[in-house]
Amino acid sequence: MANKAIEALLKEKKIYQIINPKCVTTHPDVSVKRAIEIMQENKSGYIVVAENNKCVGMFTETDVARKILGKDVNWGAPIRQFMTSSPCVLNPNEPVAKAIDMMGDHRFYHVPLVDAGGNLTGVLSVRTLIRFLAEFYPTEVFNLPPDPNQVMTSPEGG
Repeated sequence: MANKAIEALLKEKKIYQIINPKCVTTHPDVSVKRAIEIMQENKSGYIVVAENNKCVGMFTETDVARKILGKDVNWGAPIRQFMTSSPCVLNPNEPVAKAIDMMGDHRFYHVPLVDAGGNLTGVLSVRTLIRFLAEFYPTEVFNLPPDPNQVMTSPEGG
């Protein structure tokens, strides 16, 4: 598939068409300890923090690493003290290209999705985007060596 065709598809394809239905959420008054347990239970690097189905924050493994680990933190404190308040959000009807731009520009791994009324509808993860993009380059992706600098001295199997 030509790069122009991929670029056009990324502008046409909507976020809701590629997202995974999984969305880990909790309220802003859950304790730091419980929030981390929720992340572990769900094998998730994020929690979308919501009140009345409105996204009020994101609590991520980056927040844990930068704001909690190695600090004298009260594990019973609410995550609202450590979350990223009023995070950037996307509408699921926006093009995938916009999500790629936002996530790349801001180095986000997860972006909450909200409808026109501001109601939480899901989350878009960078992993979902990578899987979606890999569909366009299957040969290149599946044939990558474990070490990108690896140079084979003989044909595979030889």
